[in-house]
Amino acid sequence: MSILESMRIQTGKSSSPDCEAASREACQQALRGAEAPTFALVLCTDQYDAECFAAAVRRELGDIPWAGCCAAGVFAGTELLLQGVVVALFCGKDFRVGVGMG
Repeated sequence: MSILESMRIQTGKSSSPDCEAASREACQQALRGAEAPTFALVLCTDQYDAECFAAAVRRELGDIPWAGCCAAGVFAGTELLLQGVVVALFCGKDFRVGVGMG
């Protein structure tokens, strides 16, 4: 089995204007039924306070490494959110990702 066959990507989204609620809703949707979550890509629009948002995402994802950014809008599938959060959770026992700064 190749890595692409054993890897899954699960997504979650929220349009809540509240930073905590949006983070919780999007992360919980992505985590629902996830097996071996390895990495999360977290995108949000620029209406959210960055520190509040990062803290809320850390609480929801726990030890799962993540990276993200904010923009004027984010896509959830074919839907453009002008206010919202999208979480893509990469899952797989044979899939590894490291996050670093340099």
